Amino acid sequence: MGLFSRKAAPASTVIATGAEIDTAAKALAAGDDTLATQLCDRAGLDRQRVAMAILGRSIDYAPQD
Repeated sequence: MGLFSRKAAPASTVIATGAEIDTAAKALAAGDDTLATQLCDRAGLDRQRVAMAILGRSIDYAPQD
């Protein structure tokens, strides 16, 4: 039966490390979106989550007036 024969969930994989998000956020705050775009493309279906993490982190590196 379908209900009782479910397969175990696949092991979670690391989509992007904190260091990668940090590096992309610094570059984005400096005006370069290349690293952020590459990281989001690599994330596949999780690209929105990665993009939001990068955007959220980039606030810390944005120049303050």
